[in-house]
Amino acid sequence: YLTEGYFHSRRAGKTSNKTLHDLQLQELDHNKITKLLSKMKTGYDKEQAALFAEHTRSFAQWFNYLTEGYNLVCYGVGSKRKLLIHFAKKMLKYDYHMVINGYFPNLTVRDILNSITNDMLGSGATFRSTQDQLNFIRNSKQNQLYLLINNIDGANLRNDKSQQVLAELSAIEHVHVVATIDHINAPLLWDDQKSKLFNWMWFDCTTFDSYSDETSIETSLMVKQTGAIALSSMTHVLRSLTPNARGIFKLLATFQQESGPDFQGITFQDFYMKCREKFLVNSDATLRTQLTEFKDHMLIKTRNVDGSDVLYIPVEHKILQQFLESEF
Repeated sequence: YLTEGYFHSRRAGKTSNKTLHDLQLQELDHNKITKLLSKMKTGYDKEQAALFAEHTRSFAQWFNYLTEGYNLVCYGVGSKRKLLIHFAKKMLKYDYHMVINGYFPNLTVRDILNSITNDMLGSGATFRSTQDQLNFIRNSKQNQLYLLINNIDGANLRNDKSQQVLAELSAIEHVHVVATIDHINAPLLWDDQKSKLFNWMWFDCTTFDSYSDETSIETSLMVKQTGAIALSSMTHVLRSLTPNARGIFKLLATFQQESGPDFQGITFQDFYMKCREKFLVNSDATLRTQLTEFKDHMLIKTRNVDGSDVLYIPVEHKILQQFLESEF
């Protein structure tokens, strides 16, 4: 009786089939949202200012650790972007330094390396691989280089390849890294080998500052959207697929990227022949099943071009190129 009474008191209540879309909320543009958020006050300005001042008193210690060969990682609640910029202005004004916003969705390690070789080292050379670029930086020892990376755990830098390149970059003798993390599982990005290369010193830099800059590029139900799928979402879904499915998607992505920005799509039959050539499928039914899964995950779409249905990946050409560089 007691058991029945317990479950009876916690039985499911009535549910509704209404959705947020039914409210027909007015969507605001990004500038309007930013303006409204900037007017909001936390009510703890004095306490936040005191925290900020406390962190700035550690700047000399930070710089000393950098000169001794350590790299710094700042963790804690609140945006640490202003803190890093203040550190650069106060301690690095006479040194070569660069602020990198790792939370940008389109940022790749190749962009970071290009900025170092082109902007900091003044080289206009082209490089065949990231290792060639790392070797060039490693051999350019005329100046100390300081990299301040906001969100080294950014969505587009969380893959193993990006973290490996950043770890090797931070291990270069004349390169010094100050990075921030915000994801609770960020330390899991680094295995023993990467941790040894990074050679971190950890600092609690809780600020309780708003993440307004970091979240300005995030999607919202209240902000008008473009409709293109997010690169981070595509990466997350792809990693959950089988190796064979990844191979099929890579084939389509590579063909679309090599075809240029004006790519309209490829017919099923043409794509099927390409998959057969790569031994990815043994029948058109197998490919149709895989394409259905891709469509369910919003990885690919179809459209009618000159009377024929064609397949394509609904992302911009540049984003697709960054995806291929980071994942394959």
